[in-house]
Amino acid sequence: MPQPEDLVIERITDLDLGIEELWGLISTPEGWSSWLVDEADLVVIPGSDGVATQDGARRAVHVQTVEKGRGVTFSWWDGDDPAAASFVRLDIVELPSGGSQLHISERFLGASASVAMSSTQMDIDLAWQVRFVSLWLLALHSTVLA
Repeated sequence: MPQPEDLVIERITDLDLGIEELWGLISTPEGWSSWLVDEADLVVIPGSDGVATQDGARRAVHVQTVEKGRGVTFSWWDGDDPAAASFVRLDIVELPSGGSQLHISERFLGASASVAMSSTQMDIDLAWQVRFVSLWLLALHSTVLA
């Protein structure tokens, strides 16, 4: 449960993608590199560690849980300070229309919330908006090619 000093960013989007296609985007380094980060050097399995690069900045990544076809949770942080980690949850929901919905939550706890707030919540919101635009463009491209 979030504490008053935590910062939580949540987003939900409907996509014209099937569950399997969306699963590929959240469960593989190639998928991550297509919308979440510029480059991902990791294996998306529970307990794995890797690196994600965005705009030249490297982030350490620790994958916590993977529920095949349903969701992934991981923590990531800049530099060598795991105490400054934020926790990300990516959940897939199947829509009755045949598409899918992606629920995203990023939680910054205690010290990491202070760091995140110093870079302003607007910057963090903007980063997720850019990621969503990339995801929507992938979904649109997939629909056009289908």
